[in-house]
Parts: sequence; C-alpha cells; structure tokens
Amino acid sequence: MPEEKNTGFSVLTADERLPAFALFSRIISESRGINHDDAGRIARHAWGFIGENITETEADKLVELCAVYGLNAIKKPAGAVQEPEPPLHIKKLVFSEGILNYTDVSAGAGSTDANALTLLAAAPVKEITTKTVKTREGPSSQEKAIRFGIMAVTGLPIGMGKSKEVKKEVTSSELSFCLDIISRPTAVRLRLSSNDFDFSCLKEKKTYSSQSNFRLLCAELAAFAPAALKNAGLLAILESKPLAPLPYDSPDDYEQEILRLNNLIR
Repeated sequence: MPEEKNTGFSVLTADERLPAFALFSRIISESRGINHDDAGRIARHAWGFIGENITETEADKLVELCAVYGLNAIKKPAGAVQEPEPPLHIKKLVFSEGILNYTDVSAGAGSTDANALTLLAAAPVKEITTKTVKTREGPSSQEKAIRFGIMAVTGLPIGMGKSKEVKKEVTSSELSFCLDIISRPTAVRLRLSSNDFDFSCLKEKKTYSSQSNFRLLCAELAAFAPAALKNAGLLAILESKPLAPLPYDSPDDYEQEILRLNNLIR
C-alpha cells in the first residue's frame, strides 16, 4: 500500500470561545504522544489550532478525538485557511442607525453596515519602538583628573579633552489596547489603538482614561453588531474580567487567534 502523501490539513476548534486550557492540553498531549508540560506550552500559543500541516487521515482522527472529549472541531486543507486582510489603521469612527463610518489613516473615509461586521477582537499589545538619539559626550571625570595631574607635574598644556557626538539606539515599550473590526464580504479589517484614537464617538460617555474609553467602545461595538464573533480579549472586557491572565505574549498570539476566528465565519 503506497504511503499517504501529506496534503497539509489544519484542525481547529469550532466554537467562538476557546476550550478550557486543561482539556486543550490533554487533547494535544494524547494526539501527539507528548507529556503534559510540553503539551501545555504548545497549547498556550495555539489559540484553538489543535493540529497544523498534518495528513487528512491524521486530521480526521484528531477531529474524532475532540468529539470524544465533547469538543467541536473542524478540519481544513492548508490552502483553505483564509488569512485576514492586513489592517487599516483608523483614528476615528462613528456608528449609528446600522452604519459604521471610519477614517483610515492612509486611504481616507469609508463605511460598512452593522450586519456586515463579522468579528470584533481586542487584546493588550506591547508596542516596542526604537529611535536614534544624538548626545554629546566629553571626557569622564577620571580622564579629566588624569589630564590635570599630568599638566600639574609636567607643566604641559594638554587640555581637558574635547566632547564628541554619540548616536545611541534607545528602545522603549508601551502597553496599549488594540481593537480589530472585520467585515464581510469585502473583508475589510480595521484596527485602532487606545493610545492613538479619537474617542469622541462615545459622546457623553467619554472619560479622561484611554483604557476606560477603550472598554466602553468595545461594549458599544458589541451592542452595535451583536452577531459578530468575539475573541477572548473582547469577551473578557464584556464580562468585566482582567486581561492579564490571557496569554497575549506577543502580537503573534493575537494574529493566531484572529486567524482561527476568521476561519469560523460563514
């Protein structure tokens, strides 16, 4: 019997909410024959993807295993896993009477219908920036003391030394909150950051805190588009739960989560 060719399939959980971490780790451990610690490390960053780049036979077995544990899962050929569009960064939006209008930083204004909004996703994201800073540095106190000692002994006017321009790379990180809004059938993906957004759309509900405004905006959008899928971060905000326990260790975690939810949209 010829060896089955690996055509590349992915298996992902089919419910909006992620499965309990312990259950998810157990399924990964059992399906891959690895210990629970290793399975847990994989589960932390899998965001609902139970298997990737596996054969169709392996995918079918994995779906069956999930069913045994009461977990809904689907298989998809690698080529059918639909990547979300690159985000359009917006600084303003207004939504009322079923229409959402937005201002995109690069492309200008646009609008979409509330019924077309298919996914709302929010997460804390650490933004890392690097910039070059120019400074002027002169001789250190020790160097000046040595030069002064030499002049005192020899009487030679060797001076205190000259300052010079020095360029340094300075890296800083800042925690902000990110919100993605995905709509179909145009597959527009809007993104806003709590640190760089005009919250005037909240009107009288607007506060002086960007984090409070962000949470209010999430709640308003969830009410505006109740049929849209919601990620773990947005669900936590709506349920007044802390975001810290969620494993958004890097932007890759957020993208992996959006990828799974984007492929559940019918």
